Amino acid sequence: MKSLFSICICLICFVFVSNAQIKNEVLFKINDDEYKVEKFVTSFQKNADLISSSNESIEQHLDRFINFHLKLKSAYHLGLDTLPSFQKEFGRYYKQIADNYISNGEVTEAMVKETYDRTKTEVRASHILLNLPKTEADTTAVYQKALMLKKRIENGEDFESLAKQFSDDPSVKANGGDLNWFNTFKMVYEFENAAYNLEVREVSDPVKTDFGYHIIKKTGERPSKGQLKTAHIMLLPSDSLQDPEVKIQKIYKRLQEGEDFHELAIKYSQDPNTASNGGYVSPFSLGGLNSKVYENESYELENEGDYTEPFKTRFGWHIVKLIETIPLEPYDEVKDDYKRRLKSSSRSKVLVSKIKEGLEQLYEVEISEEAKNHFLNLMDESFSKGKWKYQPDEEDATQTVFSVENLNVDYKTFGEYLERQQRSLSKLPENKIVLETAVNDLVYSKLLEYHKTQLPEIDKEFSEKIDEYKNGILIFDYMTAKIWEPVSKDTLAQKKYYENHKKEFVIPSKVQGQLYTSKDKKSLKVLRSELKKRSKTDTLAINLSEDIIIEEVILAEDSDKLPKKFNFKGGLSKIYKHLDQFMIMDVKEVEISKIPEFKEVNGKIISHLQDQKEEDLISELRADYDVEINNDVLKQLKEELEK
Repeated sequence: MKSLFSICICLICFVFVSNAQIKNEVLFKINDDEYKVEKFVTSFQKNADLISSSNESIEQHLDRFINFHLKLKSAYHLGLDTLPSFQKEFGRYYKQIADNYISNGEVTEAMVKETYDRTKTEVRASHILLNLPKTEADTTAVYQKALMLKKRIENGEDFESLAKQFSDDPSVKANGGDLNWFNTFKMVYEFENAAYNLEVREVSDPVKTDFGYHIIKKTGERPSKGQLKTAHIMLLPSDSLQDPEVKIQKIYKRLQEGEDFHELAIKYSQDPNTASNGGYVSPFSLGGLNSKVYENESYELENEGDYTEPFKTRFGWHIVKLIETIPLEPYDEVKDDYKRRLKSSSRSKVLVSKIKEGLEQLYEVEISEEAKNHFLNLMDESFSKGKWKYQPDEEDATQTVFSVENLNVDYKTFGEYLERQQRSLSKLPENKIVLETAVNDLVYSKLLEYHKTQLPEIDKEFSEKIDEYKNGILIFDYMTAKIWEPVSKDTLAQKKYYENHKKEFVIPSKVQGQLYTSKDKKSLKVLRSELKKRSKTDTLAINLSEDIIIEEVILAEDSDKLPKKFNFKGGLSKIYKHLDQFMIMDVKEVEISKIPEFKEVNGKIISHLQDQKEEDLISELRADYDVEINNDVLKQLKEELEK
């Protein structure tokens, strides 16, 4: 059962949200710096479990809180925050936290949720693909062609026939444009988004992806089954002894007559990976197999235990049995994995675009059209060959291409960036497209750079988190410099402490063996007699009466299970009365009390000396700084907590 104090801790958040006035009261001062109740309450809440388990009082936690801030003040006074080592480590943490904060914000959360919700539904679609040419003018022509094809479909022409005639997708000859069933992460995002937003049998407007323009027809929609666990009987497509189709039909007939599927798989399946285990195949999700036919047949099975009629794939003939349907995992269990997959998939471009839109609403971005035209004129034939070099005039080098608030990107910086771009593109599109992409990418990069510097000002949660990390690193460096390292290196002090406090490290005597206890002394007398008669080599168990309990134990001399006058020697002990019962012990091994060597207890010594040095340091800081506690506010704080 929770104590009243523990329950109060759980309620503290509510207490102080409901009393905003006390939150803003000054709880204590260090010199002229004020520390309000709210800051203390935040610390109190974060340490609620520790406080509850240790029964720490409000006053005790306040003491620790003040000591922490005294150390922090001293660390800043010593300039530890200005050291290159601190700046480097804090800068690394700042970047990591800021990157996570931006990439895991509301926009990301919304996309992850959309992705998860779509996994609950599977869609089927066909498409006609028109590849994108290099130049913008030709791209417009392709778009017009796509519009024309949609019009012909709307006028009643057959989608599959038009796909075979016009689609640039190389698989169209085999599938007539049918892409089969899919859900999230199986298609590029723009295609997936369009397919999910169509009604069944509806045809889309032209959809642009990195592959080209698509005309998409949604041909089906069904609830997702999640993962499937199946088993199969497979025959290779050719067999010198018997036609595999005839053979699979015979096996199918025996199944229908009631023979066990898995026994037939062991006897007849020719799949070397699954035959010996009864045909079991590893679980798979939609799109997880390299056979769409096998996948489709499996997903058509309704009930666990159902099996298909024989069907053929490029691997041979199959009969598939549904073993188990594994439903989708809950959102909270998969969202972190989805975030990782999202950032490495085609969705990442959409995510970047949405984040960029949000940042552009926060900050002023100015792009010089004159600068863009300047660079477009410089991008000659050498650019398409990957040999273009930017050689600016002195006047041009410092002119601005664009600015994000007070961050300016000059001609020199942008020219060098553009020069690098040509090396990263194996197939360059039209110069104008390369230029626009470079500007957009660099603007986004500078928006992020500037936004990271502004996060502490515009987001309280981020500010508190970054302060927590900064103070944590600073305190670690302070404790290392003032306490941990000096004590660890002072071997003379450690050895002196060891010599003066050897008795504190004494390892008590120990006994190992069987402990027999009973309320009945007579029972133990009988047992002791039998134990004495037993040969040391006799391993047969002795019959114990019901009132005797036996335990295999290792006990120190201060153990509650041993009487104070217990004789620490090997062999069978006498009968002792202890803890309202009687006991004997068959001692197999005795470890006599000893003082350990210095190296065995060096860790404990260092820990003790560090604690001692920290106490001395706190006393010095309390003397150097004026600490003033507002007792009226502290009293009110305790009253609120104890309501």
